[in-house]
Amino acid sequence: MKLSDIKTLTEVSEQYSIPLKTLQSRLSRLEEGIEYKRLGKRQATLLSPQGVKKIVSR
Repeated sequence: MKLSDIKTLTEVSEQYSIPLKTLQSRLSRLEEGIEYKRLGKRQATLLSPQGVKKIVSR
């Protein structure tokens, strides 16, 4: 996995035209530490390529 493969939640929201709040609610489907990583309060949430595929699909 390259660094360019990692996306933030905001980037995914803009790229796929899905509201940010919807993506935030879908984080419960993902496994933290493997598919996404929270950087801290009021910081970005990073998604791996597998996490992006999983969060975008219904």
